[in-house]
Amino acid sequence: MKIALHVLRTELLQLARDKRALFSAVVLPAILYPIFFWGSGKLESVGRETMAARDVVVRMDLGELSQNLTEALMVELREAGPTTLETIDADEFIQQAASAEEGPASQELRDAARALLGGDAPGVEQVLPSDEESPIGDESAEGSEGSAADQVDVEVEEATDATENDGSADILVLASVDGDDLDRNRVSFDLWHDVKSDDAREARKRVRESLRRIESTEIGRRRDRLLGGDPASGLGADPIDMATVEDQSGAALGKWLPFIALLVLISGGAYAALAVFAGEREAGTLETLLVQPVPHTSIATGKFLAVFIAGFATLVVNLVSLVLCVKLGLADMDAMGGGSGGVGLMRLAALVVELPACLLLCAVMCLVCGGARTFREGQLLVFPVTLLVLVPTSIVLRPEASLTAFWAFVPFAGSALALRDGLEGDLKLSLAALVMVTHVGWTWLALSRLGRILDAERILGGGGDSKSESHLNQASARHGVRWGFAVVMTVYLVAGSVQRWDMQAGLWFTFWILLPAFAVAIAWTAPRRKAPNEPEEPRDLIGYLGLRPAGLVPLVAHVAGALLLVPMLARGAMAIAQWQREVLPLPPGAEQAMESMGGVMEMSPFWLFFFLALSPGIFEELVFRGSLLSAMKRDWRWPKVIAWQALYFALVHASVYRLLPTGILGAILAGIALRTRCIYPTIALHMAYNGLLVLGADQDVTAVTKEPWFIYAPWLAAAGLALLVAVPAKQR
Repeated sequence: MKIALHVLRTELLQLARDKRALFSAVVLPAILYPIFFWGSGKLESVGRETMAARDVVVRMDLGELSQNLTEALMVELREAGPTTLETIDADEFIQQAASAEEGPASQELRDAARALLGGDAPGVEQVLPSDEESPIGDESAEGSEGSAADQVDVEVEEATDATENDGSADILVLASVDGDDLDRNRVSFDLWHDVKSDDAREARKRVRESLRRIESTEIGRRRDRLLGGDPASGLGADPIDMATVEDQSGAALGKWLPFIALLVLISGGAYAALAVFAGEREAGTLETLLVQPVPHTSIATGKFLAVFIAGFATLVVNLVSLVLCVKLGLADMDAMGGGSGGVGLMRLAALVVELPACLLLCAVMCLVCGGARTFREGQLLVFPVTLLVLVPTSIVLRPEASLTAFWAFVPFAGSALALRDGLEGDLKLSLAALVMVTHVGWTWLALSRLGRILDAERILGGGGDSKSESHLNQASARHGVRWGFAVVMTVYLVAGSVQRWDMQAGLWFTFWILLPAFAVAIAWTAPRRKAPNEPEEPRDLIGYLGLRPAGLVPLVAHVAGALLLVPMLARGAMAIAQWQREVLPLPPGAEQAMESMGGVMEMSPFWLFFFLALSPGIFEELVFRGSLLSAMKRDWRWPKVIAWQALYFALVHASVYRLLPTGILGAILAGIALRTRCIYPTIALHMAYNGLLVLGADQDVTAVTKEPWFIYAPWLAAAGLALLVAVPAKQR
C-alpha cells in the first residue's frame, strides 16, 4: 500500500503541473454553469420579447364566417401582439385551390398565393376590430366544430422580396365553411406563408394560438346547445397526488442525476486517465516505471486512485456549482429546491450509493486508457466508454423497472436504480448494500485486469520474436471485433429500416443478401500470418467460414448431439422468459407487437419456418460462428471467444427483452462450434430451436414444452452432450 500511495502522490503532482488541462477539465465546466443558465434564459427572453414586439401583417379573406367569429379572431390577433389586419377578396384563389388535387401545392398555386401576399394585391383594405369583444356564444353565431389548430399549412418555399414598408403581408388566412348547419358545420383555415421569413413564422404562431383559443370556446358552446353539456363530464376523473413535495422532487431528480454524475465524472476522470496511462506510454515514461522492482498491482492501484480523485473532485465542484445556480435563481429546478420544495439532505445522502459506481467507472477508464498505445487512441476510446455507461444507466427512465437483486449485479444499472429509489425515499438497506458490494467487486476485477495489462508492458520495447509480437498485436481478433460491431450496427440501421418499410422484404434482404455478404467479406479480409522467410498463409475461405467438417463420423455424431439439446434449450428459454417478465415486465402492447412482427406470424407454417428458422439458422451461423468466431479463436482463448460471441449475438437481435436468452444461446452455439470445428451442428441446432419456438407459437410454446415427451428433455440433453464431448473432431 505504501508503494501505491507513493505512486498516487507522484501522479497527482504530475496532474497538478498541467494547470491548463486541470482548469479545463475540472474548474471550467463549473464556471460555465452560471453562464449557460443565465445566457440561455436571457437569449430566450430577448428572442421572445423581440418577436412579440414585431408588427406583423395578416391578410385574410373571412367572407364565409359569421360576423361574431370574424370579430373574435380579430380581437384575439390584436391581443397576441402588434398586428395589422387587412381584408382581401380571394374567392377566385379559394376556388382554384379547392379544385386542385390533394398533396403539395403546385407551382401555379404558389405563384398565385405569392401575388396575394405581395404589395400590389388588389382590393386590400385595413380593418379594425370592435371596441368590445363580441360574444361568440349567442344562438346566431356560426363556428367551427373541428380542430382549428389542425388547419392546413402550405409553406411558400421561395422567399419573397417583401419588406416592412412595401405593402406586402406576412401571412394569408383563408377561411371556408363546410355545411349550412350553424351548430354542425366545420370551418377550416388555410395559412399561406413563407417559412423562411421570421415575420411570417411569428404571424403563423399568433394565428394558430388565436384559433386554438377560439376553438376551445366554440366547442363548449356547441356542446351546450346540442347536448345540454358534455355527456362525458360525469365520467371524469380528478387524480390527486398524495406524494409530498419532497417525493415529487426526488422522483424528478432520480431520473437525471445518475446521468449527470457519470458524465461529469467521465469529464474529469478521462483527463486524468489519459495523462497517467496513454500520455506516459506515448512519452516512454511508463516503461521506465514498470521495470522497477515493485508489484504492478501497486502501480495500477496508485494510478487508479489518482484518476478517481480527479474525477470525484470534478463531480463535487460541478454539483456545488449546479446547486448554487439553483439557489441564485439562475436555473429553475424544483427537484433541487428551485421551486416550492426540494430534496432534503437525508435523501441526497443516497449519493453514497453512487460512489461504488464512480469507482467502477474510473477503473473502466483506466482499463481502456491503459490499453491505448497513444494519447490519440485513448481519446477515441472515451466516447465508446460513455455510451457503454449510459446504456445500463438509462434503466432509470423505465418506471416499471425496480431495484432487485438481479439489477444489483448489473454494472451502473443497479447503482442508478438505487440512487433513484434513495431520492424517492424507497431504498432498502439490504439492496443498497448489495449494490455497493457488487460494484466494488466489479471494480476489483477491472483493477486486476489493469494490473495484468501493466505487467505485459514489459515487452513493449520490442525484442520479442515474430510469434509473440503477432500474439500481442492480436490482429485477427481485432479484425473480428471490428467486423462484429459493423454487423450489429448495420443490422440495426440498414436491415431494421428495410424491415420497418416491409417486413418480408426486409427479412429477404437481411438473411439472403446482407448477412452472406458480411460472412464472405469478413472471411476474405481476415489477416493472414506470415512467418519470417516463409510465404504468406494461403487464403482458406471455406475453412474460415467453418464449412469444412473434420470427418463424416464426427459430423453425424455432432449434428445428432446438437439436435438432442434442443428440447432442453426450449424449456430453459421458457423459464428464462418467465423469470425475466417478473424482473423487467413488458410495457403494455409490446408482447402483441413482438408476436405480430409486422404480419409475419400470419404467414403459412412453411414461410414461418423459412424466415424465422431456416434462414437465420444458416446465415447467422455463417457470420457469427463462421467468420467472426474463426477470427477470434486464432488469438483468444475459448472463454473470451464465447463471451464476445454471446455479446454480439445478443445485441444483433435489438431487444432488451431477448438479450439474456439470445446471449445464452449464442454462448452455447459458440462452444459447440469451437468443439466440433465446423458450423454444421450449430446450424442444425439453431434451425431446430427456432423452428420449435416459432411453430409452437400457434398453440402456446409453454404448452408445447409441457407435452409428455418433454419429460425426457434432460436425458436427451445428457445424451447430446455425451456425443459432443466423447466424439472428437479429427485434426486435419
